Amino acid sequence: MKSKILIVDDEENIRFGFKMILADQGHDVMTAMDFDSALKIISDFNPDLIITDIILGGYTGIDLLHEIKNRELTCPVIMITGEPNMETSTEAVRLGAFDYITKPIRKEALLRITTHGLKHKQLLDNKKQLEMDNLRVRHKMEAIFQSLKDAVITIDHNLQVIEANDATKNICGFSAKDIIGKNFAEVQTYCDKSCMDIVKKTLKTQKTIGEVRIECRHSEQNRQVVLLTGSPLRQGGSKSPGMVLVVRDITKLTNLERQLKERHQFHRIIGKSSRMQKLYALVENLSETDSTALITGETGTGKELVAHAIHYNSPRKEKPFVKVNCSALAENLLESELFGHVKGAFTGAVQNKTGRFQMGAALMGQVKTVANRGVQPYLHRFCATSWQDNPAGKGYLT
Repeated sequence: MKSKILIVDDEENIRFGFKMILADQGHDVMTAMDFDSALKIISDFNPDLIITDIILGGYTGIDLLHEIKNRELTCPVIMITGEPNMETSTEAVRLGAFDYITKPIRKEALLRITTHGLKHKQLLDNKKQLEMDNLRVRHKMEAIFQSLKDAVITIDHNLQVIEANDATKNICGFSAKDIIGKNFAEVQTYCDKSCMDIVKKTLKTQKTIGEVRIECRHSEQNRQVVLLTGSPLRQGGSKSPGMVLVVRDITKLTNLERQLKERHQFHRIIGKSSRMQKLYALVENLSETDSTALITGETGTGKELVAHAIHYNSPRKEKPFVKVNCSALAENLLESELFGHVKGAFTGAVQNKTGRFQMGAALMGQVKTVANRGVQPYLHRFCATSWQDNPAGKGYLT
């Protein structure tokens, strides 16, 4: 397509001469003798290049430059004048004039400055097109990003959250606006941040870690199971600016698999009957709570195995597990065994003895599990037990 060039000058011979020279080069040349006619042509044809005189009757080329800037047009403007001065040249450059030349203008100079101006216009158009294309792509990617059902969180090397999508709220329990710009490790959440290991490992190794299955310890979403994928962000440079964490909620799928798949054993308990399946489910649910658990049963039915299963499938599995065989203790020694004694407390107390409760408390600040053997029940967390016979022949728990 021909380049559209507008010549604005109050001298007819200059308008005619410039038009003849530039038209011979294949350009579409339009002319205007004053400010108003120039604005009309600009509005109707949007020229690629404007060559204007400084003096335009009651207006100036500077006024025209102001109007072009206000309309946010990208066409370069070349200012020409027969009376150059520092004030007008400075103002023209400040307002974005492409060049400022003085009369008389030779043919070679006119062609050279016109060629440079049109190349500049092409560069501006290309830049604008790229910006528009990038904006369209960004909007499309943003729409795709927000429509994903998986939670997607991008994190830089300082663990600062760059971006997060809407699914983060449903899966992780916190909205994007609450974490963007914050340190991911310090964000207050309802979960135990089991995903931090994947985040740190991905940032350190700069390698993709695919589909790590974990169970979120989440106070508001019981037994949530997710697949984590960590991948380094890629850019033109050699160093990655961070990583992207993808969290896929597979809780429903896991529950379905659990229902469809009959388990033959759980922890160290073996059995595949329907009653054993119910027991496994009960132990799993109980492991998530901090409530006291009382386990009863005849000798040899596996009360201790159940106590182990509850403890080692719970968030407390790394904490101490204290056991007491109450049935092997004489009645007069039970209190001493559980609560301890000091030297001289009774006959035979030749030295201080630490009780099982105190033993557990010394390890972690609280006793986790106390259990007895035989017909007597196992007690989980903060319970001591002894069984006695009352006159009616019925056992009671103290």
